[in-house]
Amino acid sequence: MRKLEETKRIKSSEDKQVSSEVFDDKTLKVLYKLAKQGYINTLNGVISTGKEANVFLGIDDDGNNVAVKIYRVMTLDFKKIKEYIAGDPRFKTHGNNTRQIVTTWTRKEFKNLSRLYNLGLNVPEPYTAMENVLVMEYLDYSDNDATAAPPLSKIKLDNAEEVFEEILNFMDIAYNEADLVHGDLSQYNILLSHGHPYIIDLSQATLRSHPSSRELLERDIKNIVYDSKKFKVNLDYDYVKHRIIKEE
Repeated sequence: MRKLEETKRIKSSEDKQVSSEVFDDKTLKVLYKLAKQGYINTLNGVISTGKEANVFLGIDDDGNNVAVKIYRVMTLDFKKIKEYIAGDPRFKTHGNNTRQIVTTWTRKEFKNLSRLYNLGLNVPEPYTAMENVLVMEYLDYSDNDATAAPPLSKIKLDNAEEVFEEILNFMDIAYNEADLVHGDLSQYNILLSHGHPYIIDLSQATLRSHPSSRELLERDIKNIVYDSKKFKVNLDYDYVKHRIIKEE
């Protein structure tokens, strides 16, 4: 019998509330299926908590750390999700069937991660997706620190110029080779792992063909230019825009 449930830690009243919102019966069944497939042997504490999803530290059958992202069906903004899905020809909309919508949303993030990972970009390697659960690579901070890689919003950077250059390179290749726009890029969903930025939270990422892709890209650029000031890297909006949008 897998140790999935017995190793799940509920350490505080906040954790207990998270648990009641995340681990509904259907989600538990999905986790057990993933356990039988070897993707999750144990599920430990929370790595991060968001409005749409929680990410947990898991361990697979080979003893490797994995990140387990569970979308919270109760708190998802289904109107927003349906708008993003409706503009993506890779996926079908499902009316008002909330479970099918969240399954599509999870698959969307898996496909976006796969698309970027296969181009060699710094995103967590996606392993599998099932209904509202996504299993992917666990990113640690460094060789000497196995704690979860922190977002840029919570750290100081010794190599800020190099990090932001890598972020711009990511945006360039994502847009011009993967035909993807993140759509919500900022210091809050860029992790620092082994001195390099890794981009996460890609469920809302859209294809360039999406009617809102240009608007979303320009918002991403504004966010990164604004965030760069915190790290004393003075990026210029027009420079970044013309670097990424090459046809102008």
